[in-house]
Amino acid sequence: MIAALIHAALFVIYAAVGTGIGAAAYFQYDYTAAVSVCLGGVFVLGCAMLHQALTPRRTRLSAGERDRIDNEIQTLKDMTRMVREDTEEMRDTLIHQARERDERMTRELKELAVMIARFAESANRRSAAQVVAMPGTAAPARPRSDAALLAAVREAIEDNRVEMHVQPVVTLPQRRIAYYEGYTRLRDTSGAVILPGEFMRVAEASGVVAEIDNLLLLRCVQTARRLIKADRRTSLFCNISPTSLADESFFPEFIAFLRDNRDLAGSIIFELSRDAFERLPLAAERNMGRLFDMGFRFSLDRCDGVDLDLRRLERAGIRYVKVAGDRLVQQVLRDGSRPVTGLAREFEARDVVPVFARYGVDLVADRVETEKTVLDLLDLDVAYAQGNLFGTPKPMRDPGLAAADVMDNVRPMRRSA
Repeated sequence: MIAALIHAALFVIYAAVGTGIGAAAYFQYDYTAAVSVCLGGVFVLGCAMLHQALTPRRTRLSAGERDRIDNEIQTLKDMTRMVREDTEEMRDTLIHQARERDERMTRELKELAVMIARFAESANRRSAAQVVAMPGTAAPARPRSDAALLAAVREAIEDNRVEMHVQPVVTLPQRRIAYYEGYTRLRDTSGAVILPGEFMRVAEASGVVAEIDNLLLLRCVQTARRLIKADRRTSLFCNISPTSLADESFFPEFIAFLRDNRDLAGSIIFELSRDAFERLPLAAERNMGRLFDMGFRFSLDRCDGVDLDLRRLERAGIRYVKVAGDRLVQQVLRDGSRPVTGLAREFEARDVVPVFARYGVDLVADRVETEKTVLDLLDLDVAYAQGNLFGTPKPMRDPGLAAADVMDNVRPMRRSA
């Protein structure tokens, strides 16, 4: 309504101006009446045409056109909804197929493990049936005295008869090598192997254990560098004595050596027994903290169960816990043993491994000897295993690992006086 009034007012103005122009032409400029009327009329007509051209036109659609456009818009909405539903259905289908594929693969791996276990048991029965008792057995080696054993240990260190044996730690169920564990082996003058169970007692009592840890660490560093050079990012478990951790005369050189090789912090994992960890003196705990601050991780082995305080392990930098496979299955599945946590709830056997992982600790089943144990470990979702079933400890047959052949970028520690 307001727009119509504005248009009418403008036309009145145009007519008034046109009349004024005609009157001026007639009275002032002495034009004839006809010419004056034409001039005023032309002006009014021109203004009217210009007004019409500049005024926006409102498009009026017919009812049929409006219905057609509404139908097209609704069709587009329906197509959009159908595409969204098809996309969601496709996504659900892909997720379902991926889940089925994973379940099928896991089921096939477990069936394969069962077949391997049955085959191994059958082979063992056949081997046992073919065993024939041999007449006479070798006489057991006569035990050495502590003095003789200590002398043999010192001679082995001085003559560089210290070997590093490694055993693989594999993933389950794929059985791919994920880590290696390094062991120290000494040889006496006759070439016989002196195991840690023999020499550790006298070595710790006499202080020689620091020398052994020194040599083992050097070989671990060399091995780690060679693995990296071969583009194999495999970490090494390196055993360390709590006596060495608490030795204030040895540890400064030890940590200085590690500081020079700090880039290997992700490749070397220091390992000590649970019993040693429970009895660590304050100085050893402090030195463990210094190593952890440098990026090194720790592992506990020879654990007699899973009843560990996971909060303490997390604070101490313990990232791996090794429990014998049979004992792990017995305690978790049958005895109902659980770790100590800050969680205010009970959890099932299958939740034990995830609970360890929640505190940054990986559970490793070691001393695994049978396929039956592997099947039980798969039921618990244990991710790592170690034992003679997957490979026995073997010496590093690499000439580059000889003590006399130290790499250019590895600075060995000085031997404490």
